[in-house]
Amino acid sequence: MYSKFGNIEGAQYLFDEMPERNGSSWNTMVSMSVRAGLYSNAIGLFLKMRDLGIEPNGFVIASLLTACNRSMDMVYEGLQIHGLVLQNGLLYDVFVGTALLHFYGVYGCASSAQTLFGEMPQRNVVTWTSLMVSYSNNGDPMEVIDIYLQMRCEGVSSNQNTFSTVIAACGSIEDEFLGHQVLGHVIKSGLEANISVANSIVSMFGSFSSVEEACYVFDHMNEHDTISWNSMIAALTHNMLCEESLRCFYLMRCVHYEIDSTTFSTLLSVCGSVDNLKWGSGIHGLVVKVGLDSNVCVCNTLLTMYSEAGRSKDAEEFFQEMPEKDLISWNSMMAGYAEEGKCLDALKLLAELLQMGKIINYVTFASALAACSHPDYIVEGKIVHALVFVAGQHGNLVVGNAIVTMYGKCGMTWDAYQAFQKMPEQDLVTWNALIGGYAESEKLDEAMKYFKLMRERGKSGNYITLVNVLGACSAPHDLLTHGMPLHAHIVLTGMESDEYVKNSLITMYAKCGDLKSCDYIFSGLVHKNSVTWNAMIAANAHHGHGEEAFKLLLEMQVVGVDWDQFTFSAALAASGNLAILEEGQQLHGLAIKLGFHSYLYVTNAIMDMYGKCGEMNDVLKILPEPNIRPHLSWNILISAFARHGSFEKARETFHDMLKHGSKPDHVTYISLLSACSHGGLVDEGLQYFSSMTLEFGVPAGIEHCVCIVDLLGRSGRLSEAEAFIKEMPVSPNDFVWRSLLAACSIHGNLELGKKAVEHLLQSNPYDDSAYVLYSNVCATTGRWEDVRNVRVEMESNSIKKKPAYSWVKWKNEVNSFRVSEQLTS
Repeated sequence: MYSKFGNIEGAQYLFDEMPERNGSSWNTMVSMSVRAGLYSNAIGLFLKMRDLGIEPNGFVIASLLTACNRSMDMVYEGLQIHGLVLQNGLLYDVFVGTALLHFYGVYGCASSAQTLFGEMPQRNVVTWTSLMVSYSNNGDPMEVIDIYLQMRCEGVSSNQNTFSTVIAACGSIEDEFLGHQVLGHVIKSGLEANISVANSIVSMFGSFSSVEEACYVFDHMNEHDTISWNSMIAALTHNMLCEESLRCFYLMRCVHYEIDSTTFSTLLSVCGSVDNLKWGSGIHGLVVKVGLDSNVCVCNTLLTMYSEAGRSKDAEEFFQEMPEKDLISWNSMMAGYAEEGKCLDALKLLAELLQMGKIINYVTFASALAACSHPDYIVEGKIVHALVFVAGQHGNLVVGNAIVTMYGKCGMTWDAYQAFQKMPEQDLVTWNALIGGYAESEKLDEAMKYFKLMRERGKSGNYITLVNVLGACSAPHDLLTHGMPLHAHIVLTGMESDEYVKNSLITMYAKCGDLKSCDYIFSGLVHKNSVTWNAMIAANAHHGHGEEAFKLLLEMQVVGVDWDQFTFSAALAASGNLAILEEGQQLHGLAIKLGFHSYLYVTNAIMDMYGKCGEMNDVLKILPEPNIRPHLSWNILISAFARHGSFEKARETFHDMLKHGSKPDHVTYISLLSACSHGGLVDEGLQYFSSMTLEFGVPAGIEHCVCIVDLLGRSGRLSEAEAFIKEMPVSPNDFVWRSLLAACSIHGNLELGKKAVEHLLQSNPYDDSAYVLYSNVCATTGRWEDVRNVRVEMESNSIKKKPAYSWVKWKNEVNSFRVSEQLTS
């Protein structure tokens, strides 16, 4: 009677007063304890039974395993029960075997579940489904599908739980063909009306981005439960349909279905952006109202939402106030810090976890390594790498990928390659991390080498692979050797329709100086998103075509494409290049109004714009305090001082940067060497160039070498400039020879000028600037006959000097005009 009505206290009292207890009474008491959630009590009763020599039956064994599953911290007890099952020969009981399978599945031991499954003398549909659930819980949907197909081959009919599990697996791998096949099996079995199966079908269609189909299934269901509504909301959020998911949530509340933690977690997952944060804040208020603000799952989603929206302070405060934190909470906070480049904050959390003796997983290490993916934090990154070995996580694929990525982003491509080689297995993410590291270090030949090797080993690559290798093409000669062949490969493999690839093609042609091809690709696109427009605007801004960049900005607004932080960065760059302060100030005000000024990219672009417009006071007003100043902000400040002749301040800023622990990179040294060149600080410039690699490990690039040639050339030390070119660590390009030729023009060195112009014309016979500069050399040395010969040669080869452009603001418009043109009203 007490058992029937769930009165555990009454049953316990009666049990204790019984003069004699048999196996049935013990079994009943154990089962009641499990149903009441008294899992430790159930295990205690089980141990007393064993001491008294009373063996539990199969039903009680299954109940005890259920207790182990629900408690989530009784793996040792579960293993003991497995031993008892083997000892008593209970594995023949399909009910007991299935319970054991479920136990291993809950604790993520899919391989142990597979071994147990092979040892079971009898299997039924529940057994097969339990094995599938084990692999599903272990994050292996492909194995779930393989088991399902094997089950069908052996003639075992599926039930609703089988179909729900395999449909979820099809959604996980986004295999539409297989999903529709399974749907056919469901209809043939007559289970399409089952609420559990229908819920899974809704989720699956959501994963396929087939929102209309998901809505159709949902609308035609005979009944709905909370899971049905959650599945529909998840289908909408998966496809980033924030407002539609909120409408669905509103309808759910109107029909009075129970709202649970899954409902809120699903809704909040789509609110992690500036545009959707207002909805997220409202949902947060509702979470508090319904009393789910202490639910750790909901709290974790809120934490992720604030981090993704760039509200790091809100995320920090919320994290500190969380009543309960699990490992996901810590990992989410670390991932947020990593996203914002706050390495030390992320590592502080890692240290706290270790001090508390918490068990950390591969996600924790992956987040910590991601936070260290900057040259400034490579020492900390190596420490985390060592901790990975101590924790025995070095064989984990996700951690291995994070290690390769970290070294690649820090410019340590050899270390990235060594980590790549030592990995027990590599997937496409691993190859992309290695290729991306070489690409970021501008090592195009190595990036292409491993791109080809990857394909030879059967990895076809994806859009990320192509974006990486295209990004490494950054000079005119790269276009013929690698850029155009890559474009051909993209067309042949059908990847030209991918938005990221198209945008990268525009950027690649822009960096290689081929704006006509950029415009051709851009004009041929039917659907242009903000990334496409940004790529084209940035391309024109980079090449000094500010007027065209502003035209594109206006067109972007006309067609209704919203600006984002990257649009503002490109627009501000165009303003800076044209030195049009008023437009730059207007963009600054608009960025503040729309909330984009808090983004680091935009802040730095605003500073750079004011610097190029000569407004150093405005630069200093925006500049963050030295102790929290980002690396790029230091570089912009040095560059601004150098550009406006404040060479001593540029040097002082560099040394302040070192004092505050920010390590210089290749961009820092370009600005610093340029300041020395324009300030006539020859010896100091040479010292900086020497210390660049020796002290700070910054490899000398072509831009640094151009600065040194310019430095020596301006000061008249032309023989030293020539000797430097011969000993350069990289092959000299047109910029090097053009810089030397310009110096020869200033100082009248005809012999060296001839050598420089020969190299320039060998590279590009139609380079008008080479002819003009050499003509100036001849004029400086009084060789007027040679000046005439140069002009005759230009005419015979149909080479015309490109006219200079100027910009003037007239009637609230920026107009460009050539030399000899008149501005008309």
